Amino acid sequence: MTQLRFLKGMQIYFPGGVTWSRKPLHLRRGPAWMNNPAALSVPQLRACLALARAAHDRAYGRKGKRYYKGMMMPAPAVIVAETVPKGVGVHGGKSPDARRRERHRAAAASIAALEALLAAKGAAPAAPAPA
Repeated sequence: MTQLRFLKGMQIYFPGGVTWSRKPLHLRRGPAWMNNPAALSVPQLRACLALARAAHDRAYGRKGKRYYKGMMMPAPAVIVAETVPKGVGVHGGKSPDARRRERHRAAAASIAALEALLAAKGAAPAAPAPA
């Protein structure tokens, strides 16, 4: 009998719409906060709390199905989706533009660190890429 063993933190992923893959399932690492809610950021914790409150206060005990965005879905899921606030930064997260600027600053620091490594090894820095 074949026994499957997985490492802690691994997820089974069913590719579904991946046409180029012939594998019935894939293994992948879970997010950094898997099995560790303390690793969530403050905006992520606020979003979790909003979902939990909506499910507990509004959707508990509801049964049946309702239309939501053109699909028939379980009524509690629709109630939670309509109750929880949506949008960029609703729970205190960063906007896409702020994330982009942050990544750009981090890339500049990485470039400086790579240039320092080259200088420490006595190599001349590479020519800048053409614009």
